[in-house]
Amino acid sequence: MTTYDTTVLPTLPQLGKATAVALAVAGAILVGAVLPAEYGIDPSGIGKALGLTQLNGAARQAAEVAPAPATATGATVTQTEHAFRTDDMSITLQPGEGAEVKAAIRKGEQFTFSWASEGGPVKADMHGEPFNAGPREFSTYWKVARQEAGRGTFTAPFDGIHGWFWRNKGKTPVTIRVLVSGFHDKLFRPEPAA
Repeated sequence: MTTYDTTVLPTLPQLGKATAVALAVAGAILVGAVLPAEYGIDPSGIGKALGLTQLNGAARQAAEVAPAPATATGATVTQTEHAFRTDDMSITLQPGEGAEVKAAIRKGEQFTFSWASEGGPVKADMHGEPFNAGPREFSTYWKVARQEAGRGTFTAPFDGIHGWFWRNKGKTPVTIRVLVSGFHDKLFRPEPAA
């Protein structure tokens, strides 16, 4: 005959407390991590403090980018005569102020980029224009009204300068740091149009 020691089994109130604690922990994880990272919903502010809300932005941006056409083998190789380089730049925008950062790059060359703003979201516009273009001669690639970070890979559709325009639409200064690595000639701030 088998006997069981029933003194080690939890009582009904102990099971109720354990279940309540497990539900509370699951709720905290849902509010503090899952909602900010997956859906961009951050009622507690913990997701932003931990940088989890940027995960949602990256997923949305990736979904907005159209996939590149597939080749017969699925691989794309582009050879270049340019040296690989990495540049970074930081700019601070006062409330209402806007600024451009561009990279000079030839048609078919590529760079990867990552930028982030500290102090709040900014209006972001990624675009490019041919060398010595007129004032209205440009192509827009990516435009967002409020964004705190962006990253991706860019292939130049033509010889020219390609990059970003950011505008601080908030009420406090914002600092933007951009990092570009690839086969571009240089990263610079164009002179404002007269």
